[in-house]
Amino acid sequence: MFPELVKALEKNTEECLEDRIAIAFSGGLDSTTLATIAKKRSEVFLFCAGTEQSDDLAHAEKLAAELSLPLEKLILDEKRILEIYGKIHSFYPGNLLKIEIGIPLYAVCEAAKKKGLGAILFGSGSEELFVGYDRYYRYLEEGKDLEKILQEEFGKLRDGDISMVRKIAYKCGIEARFPFYSRELAGLVFQIPLEERMAERELKKGILREMGKLIGVPKLALERKKKAAQYGSGVHKTILKNSEKLNRDFPERK
Repeated sequence: MFPELVKALEKNTEECLEDRIAIAFSGGLDSTTLATIAKKRSEVFLFCAGTEQSDDLAHAEKLAAELSLPLEKLILDEKRILEIYGKIHSFYPGNLLKIEIGIPLYAVCEAAKKKGLGAILFGSGSEELFVGYDRYYRYLEEGKDLEKILQEEFGKLRDGDISMVRKIAYKCGIEARFPFYSRELAGLVFQIPLEERMAERELKKGILREMGKLIGVPKLALERKKKAAQYGSGVHKTILKNSEKLNRDFPERK
């Protein structure tokens, strides 16, 4: 089972590569898996954005060193975070949470473009395939049809989160690509019994962690707990502090 999954993910990743490729990198399982695959075939450049003391920057630095790949760290102070918030709202006037998630993504896309790169990889799709959100475990406990929810949410990514990331990347002049977002890979993963995909609640994504072992993903990434992008980057605290002003200055438009 795992070799077939690895083969599918490697194929998807290779199809997303250029001679020189950027990766939105947090030092987490998804981005480290993509970097481990990509560096065998391309010149890889890693980009991580966050506040000065953020978890993502600290982990990204350690993992980049283990992978022997160059990492550009983008420090986001309050002024920069609020500036990017306004830029995203101008073309994606969604709710505060959606824009908040996009802030570190905008920063890495902008930096990758300035580096002269034409495409950047993101890990979108991994959460739905490999049961990466804690809410999925709660849904099951509440008696909901989790299998149906997972497949529906994966199917909605194209017009949801992936659409948002593509818009952000486009505005920065770079193309976003998504190796985990694949019908072939989804077809294989969704054949695996749900209980097997959910076997590791504390770390989550047990199937992907087993795949990572075969791919050669560093142990540090295999053992890192999942943290949402806005929390790992440290952006959430700044947004929370300024939420009243942001909601007033940048109202959500339906």
